[in-house]
Amino acid sequence: MRGPAKLAALGHTDVHVDVIERHPHRLVLRMSHYLQRLHGAAIPDPDMTVEVYLLAETVGVLTYSDCFGSRKVFCPELMAFSPLAKAELNNFLEQWLTKLIAEGRCLTKAVFASQ
Repeated sequence: MRGPAKLAALGHTDVHVDVIERHPHRLVLRMSHYLQRLHGAAIPDPDMTVEVYLLAETVGVLTYSDCFGSRKVFCPELMAFSPLAKAELNNFLEQWLTKLIAEGRCLTKAVFASQ
C-alpha cells in the first residue's frame, strides 16, 4: 500500500485502510468501517490502529474505538500495558478479519471526491 485504500465487497460497506507509519519490518495501519447515520456524516465504527509485522506475518491491535468508547493496549500517560485488553482486542481483530475475508473483500485504491 502506498496510500489510502479500501477493502471492498459487493453489498457491504467499505473498510478504509490508511498507513500511519512505515518501517522496514513493521507497518502501523488505521482500519475504519464507517456506519451511515440517519442524520449527519458517517462515523467510524469500529476504528482500529493495528501493527503489522511483515516478516512474522502477524498483526496486533494498538487502539480500538466504536460508538461506545475506546480502548488502548498501552497507556503512555501511565506507562501501563494491558495484556487483557491486548488479548480481547486481538480476538476481535481476528474475528473481524475472518469476516472480511469470508465476505470476499479485495483491496482497492481509495478515490476521494476532491481528486
